[in-house]
Amino acid sequence: MKYRPSNGTEGAIFQERFCDRCAHDDYDMETGEGTSCDILMRTMIHGVDEPEYPEEWQQEPGEVPRCTAFLSRDDGPVQPKCPNTIDLFDQGGKA
Repeated sequence: MKYRPSNGTEGAIFQERFCDRCAHDDYDMETGEGTSCDILMRTMIHGVDEPEYPEEWQQEPGEVPRCTAFLSRDDGPVQPKCPNTIDLFDQGGKA
């Protein structure tokens, strides 16, 4: 289910955990350079029930909230999956 912080403190903690370390948001407020994350911007201007509110901010019952698009700046660029590697979680149409 879509996640929306209940208050500013919870939102700041979420942003610190995800947005501030994410490769999708490299905007530098001091220099004005870089790009801001579209996901973060949409959470600020849309209500959680609006279709424009991002699906990427999720929280399942009993779990901590997360951003499914999070990509740590420390991890570097995403490496493409080797086409010869079997995906253990893809059933490939088999039961």
